[in-house]
Formats: sequence, C-alpha cells, structure tokens
Amino acid sequence: MDFLTATIALLLPVLLGGLWLSLFVPRGIVARRALVWGNGALIGLMLIPQIMRAQDAVGLPLNFSFTYSIVCTLVVLALIARVVITRNSQVEYTKPRAFAAMPTLHRVLFVIFLLIILLRVATLSLEILWRPLFPWDATMHWATKARVWFEFQEMVPFVDNFTWLNSSGEGVFTDRHPGYPAAIPLLQVWMNLAIGHWNESLMNLPWVLCLLALGTALYGQLRFAGVNPLLAIVAAYLLQSMPLINTHVALAGYADLFLGAAYCGALMAFQSWVTTRQRWQGLLVILFAVLCSSIKSEGVVWALTLIPALVVTLMTARQAAKLIALFTLIMVVLLTLVSKNTVIAGYTIEGLAPSLHTAGLVGTVKVIWLHDNWHLFGYLLLAMIPLGLVLPGTMTKKFLGLSLALGIAAGSYIYLFLFTGFGWGASNFAAVGRLGIQIVPGLLFLCVLIFNEYLDRRELQSSADATESSV
Repeated sequence: MDFLTATIALLLPVLLGGLWLSLFVPRGIVARRALVWGNGALIGLMLIPQIMRAQDAVGLPLNFSFTYSIVCTLVVLALIARVVITRNSQVEYTKPRAFAAMPTLHRVLFVIFLLIILLRVATLSLEILWRPLFPWDATMHWATKARVWFEFQEMVPFVDNFTWLNSSGEGVFTDRHPGYPAAIPLLQVWMNLAIGHWNESLMNLPWVLCLLALGTALYGQLRFAGVNPLLAIVAAYLLQSMPLINTHVALAGYADLFLGAAYCGALMAFQSWVTTRQRWQGLLVILFAVLCSSIKSEGVVWALTLIPALVVTLMTARQAAKLIALFTLIMVVLLTLVSKNTVIAGYTIEGLAPSLHTAGLVGTVKVIWLHDNWHLFGYLLLAMIPLGLVLPGTMTKKFLGLSLALGIAAGSYIYLFLFTGFGWGASNFAAVGRLGIQIVPGLLFLCVLIFNEYLDRRELQSSADATESSV
C-alpha cells in the first residue's frame, strides 16, 4: 500500500507539468513527447513544493488531501483545455518518423542504449527502496526540515543556533543551515504525506524520477536542435551513467541534482528559443530560471548567467559589450561599498574575497580529470570546447549565448574553489564534485551541440566535394 500511494504521489507531478506544458507545445514538432513529458515532469516536481508553500502561507495545514485536491483540479483543468484545443484545431499533423528512417544498425543501437538507461533507472530505484536516509548533508541540512514539517504539518520556523538558544526552543527549530530553501524538504514532506507516515526510503523516489526526466528532456531538446536520434540517446546515456550523478540518486537527499536539472532545462530551452523564437521555449527559460533560486542558494547565480546570454543574443556585439562592462563596473562598486557580512547566494562577501588556494586547484583537477566522478566527461570538454572555437561561428555566433552563460557559470565555479576560502571544499573533495552536478548537464548539452555541428559541416563538405567531383 505504501508503494502504491508513493507511486501516485510521483505520477501527479508528472501529469501536472506534462499536461499543462502540452497546451503550449505545438503539435507535430520533433520529439514532442520527450519535450513535453521530460520538461513537464521536472516542472511538476518543482511546482509541488511551491503549491505547498502557498498552502502554508494562507494557513492551510500541510495535508495530503489539500495538496492532492489542488493538483488534481489543475490536472483536470489541463485535460479540459486539451480537449477544447483539440476540437477547435483544424490543422492535421503528421508525426515525424525519424526512428523508422534510421538505418537498421542505428535502430538496434538506439534500443540497446534505451534499455541500458531503463536498467540503470531500475537499479537506482532499488537502491533507494533498500536504503534509509544516509548522506551527511541530507540528514543535517535538508531532511531535518522535512521531518519537523511533516510531524507538525506546517512550515514551523528554522532559525540559527543563537536565536534558538535565546528562545529556549519555543516554537522554533534549528539545524546546520536553517536558511536553506524549502523546496527539497517540502518534496520529501509531499511523499511522506501521501504514504501516511515517515518513510526515509520512499520519500527519496523523486530523485530517480528527476534523473529520468532530465535525460528525457535532454533527448527531446537535442532532437529539437536537429541532433539525430542515435546521438541524442547516446547523450542521454552519457548523462544518466555519470557515477557522481548516479550516487546522488542512490544516496538521495541532496538538492544538487534538482538544481542541475533546472539549470540545464533553462539552458536548453534558451538555446532552442534563440534558434526558433518559439514562445513556449521562452516560457520554459523563465520558469526554470525562477525555479533555480527556489531549490538552492547558488541557483540565483546560475539563473543570473542567463541575463548576459540574453543581452548578447538581442544586441549587437558592441552594444552588448558596453552594457555588460557597465553592469560589471556597477557590481564591483556595490560590492566594495556594502558590508562584508552581506550574504549573496548563501555566501558572505568576506567569504568570497579573492585569495589563491593552490590546494583547491589540485583538488579540482583531480575531481574532474582523475577521479571516477564523470567518467571521461572532463576529457570530452578538453576536446569539444577547442573544437567549438575552431569551427567558424560555432561558439561566437550560433551558440554564443549558451556558451557565455556556461562560461560565466564555469568561471564562478573555478573562482569559488580556487580563489576563495571555499578552496577547502576542493582540497578535501567535500563540495567541488557536488557543485559540479549543477553545471555538468548544461555543459554536456553544449558539447553534444558542438559535436553535431562538426558532423553536419563535415557532411556538407563531403556532399560539396562529391558534387564537384561529379561535375
């Protein structure tokens, strides 16, 4: 019975996000199902906590029946809208048959990679079912809130240790990071409310759903960008087989996978919007960017990287350079004037003051290129980024906005662990790998696009050579 109710609690976010997104995604586009249900599942998972926050804000208890009723109402409204739109539509669509058009060997390989992905998802699900809440941060920073809010059925305040002591613990609680965003604990509360009691295994099933949804969304956006089905499914396999990402699913409870999925979703939709200017892709960019900040403090930084990306997309190079330079100057002046104790994305300005940490450099290199965290992804970066720079117009025009956003994100990542006091997080491998999960999916998306661009240009060149030789 517990597993059945947990399954219902997992399916409802998928239906919520998928059905509403399907109202905006045009019929007949490439990989529509993957786009709708991959992105829709991610959106639904991240919207459930927001519904619960609104529910608590108006004084309603965190009761499954209340949230269930709200979600079901939204699902029914989406179904009604879908029926109305379908009846009023006079356009007939023909479904793309890309898979049927593939060579036999490619179809066989596609099915093999798909089965491997499904097997990986199944085994990770078993890991979650067999294992109670285990990781350090999960038990010390995140699930503390989930347990308290589940028991009290309301979002009782979490405060710092001194405030808790001064109030003698009356009506407030504390943990190591009381200011962490509420989305992930509320997602665990949602699962436990559905089950009816505290269950440290079943409440972590959203992590495996997040991984599956992210891989599906990645496949869909790559197909939308013109990548062939085989390369797109290989990319999904590469993402879903990365050891550290798999570890964060099997040892569920951290927020990094969800933040990585939201940021990647925003980046993928941004690139698709830049290419096609389709409004639903722009809607996805805004929605995922907003959700980034609700998952983890540094999500604000990742969301902000989309602003300069948008600037260089909409303006001429000279205008964009002037605006970005002016914005940078203003930020530097503000940072020098405000108090050193001012908190930005969870970090104080004093903690972000530049100071070289060589141990952090060594640790970062080991995590990316020596340890088995990302398989060969570090070496893929060393191959694809120079390739993108060599191919004329690839990273300077076609993927300029995407490259700039990821460049700023990667630069912030390197600065944090090499030039601030957080270098200890790289020297002892405590945080540098975990933070990498937040940007690696987006970097993989860029790498696949660059490789696909290389294949397309080589094919065009071969066709041109063949035409010339025949003449």
